[in-house]
Amino acid sequence: MNRLRRLSITARITIGSLIVAALFGLVAVVIIRVGVSSILHNATVTLLSNDVAAPVESLPSKPTGPFDLPGGGQELAIVAEDGTILASTMPQALEDRIGRLIDQGREPQEVQVGDDHYVVLSRSVTTSAGVMHVVAARNDETTALILDRLTAALLAGAGVLILAFGAASWLLARAALRPVSRMREQADRIAGSTPEVAGLLTVGPAQDELSELATTLNDLILRLRASAERERQMVSDASHELRTPLAVLRGQLELAELDAGDPDALLSDVRASHATAIRLAALANNLLELSRIEAGPSSGRIDWRTLVDELTDAIDRARLLVSSDDEASGVSVDFEYDPRRRPDPEARVALSPTDFGRILDNLLANAIIAIRSCGDGRPEATVVASLSLSEGTDGVDSVVLTVRDSGPGMPEEFIPVALDRFTRADGARTGQSGGGLGLAIVGALAGAAGGRVRLANAEPHGLTVTVTLPLRRD
Repeated sequence: MNRLRRLSITARITIGSLIVAALFGLVAVVIIRVGVSSILHNATVTLLSNDVAAPVESLPSKPTGPFDLPGGGQELAIVAEDGTILASTMPQALEDRIGRLIDQGREPQEVQVGDDHYVVLSRSVTTSAGVMHVVAARNDETTALILDRLTAALLAGAGVLILAFGAASWLLARAALRPVSRMREQADRIAGSTPEVAGLLTVGPAQDELSELATTLNDLILRLRASAERERQMVSDASHELRTPLAVLRGQLELAELDAGDPDALLSDVRASHATAIRLAALANNLLELSRIEAGPSSGRIDWRTLVDELTDAIDRARLLVSSDDEASGVSVDFEYDPRRRPDPEARVALSPTDFGRILDNLLANAIIAIRSCGDGRPEATVVASLSLSEGTDGVDSVVLTVRDSGPGMPEEFIPVALDRFTRADGARTGQSGGGLGLAIVGALAGAAGGRVRLANAEPHGLTVTVTLPLRRD
């Protein structure tokens, strides 16, 4: 079995075809031999019946003879009631058994005498001289010879057909697997080429297993390329974004070493280094989180009730953030949702509660930081998060999360790239100390759930972020 597994698919198909063809050939030879043997036996019995027909008809009129027995290989015997052989053309060996042959009845009997094989048929006739018997026999040697030669011819023909069938199987297997060989060669070329010029496997026009295999492999190639691109992007982003804070941290530590004799300056340097280390840790965590999100779709499922609970929890966290920041103490954080509208209880958003909370935390924190960066501290500064339902034109309902703030908004030219990683707008919304990953994480989480994110400046000022997440029942 292990040796068979080492053979090529073409060889295994050919061997299997030969085995199947040999079995069918042998069965066919046996069936044909049995059928021909039955035909020949029936022909012999018919001839024997014809042999005994004439004597049976003449005996009632001539019970004492003369008996005109035919020759030419027709073995006949006429036996009196007391067992006396009145006339016979049979060989002596059969005449010695004539009594037993008569006793065996009217059915044809097969008798082996030495090396000869006979078929014997007997008939009884009532005459004026008593009950007489006509016994006919035919040598079955010719039938056996015919069967032997026919079997040999059938075996030879079956052998030729099996070899021809094996050759045809080999050719057909080679032809069927030729597209697989071309696909392998193409895959080798793709593997050896650079990502910039690498293509995909050719999908044939036929809707068969090979086209399905090529389609599946192309999907796999695209996923592997996307994964490799994400890894390269993460390494590039990490090396680019971590370089500056690491240089700052190194400088701060060097200053702390120089200020070793000044406790106040040393404490200030240590605090600055600690803040930079916190920023580095947050940046690294965000990079890992973004890579995890982009690696595949979310496996979480969250219903409407849990969405509302996460919204209220996120509002509480945002209010704590405002209360702990003196510069944002005048910001009002609130939420809205219609408790009368509820979706299908079986409908779910393809996010985990933690991921939905991360979307809320990032959007609310960005809005608070944007308002704080204005610096005017006006008491009417507000951040409002609302949760609602939307009926889609394609029959799929969606959850719509909207976060509005009264901050300075975004430059119009920056909005199309706002969801890209490590992008920061110049102007009023650049006061945050983040690494430019908050909105990128929001966009990635929404995309993983099959949703989308839209940003728009509000009138007269402020920014509105709308996150649409489809509800599904699977």
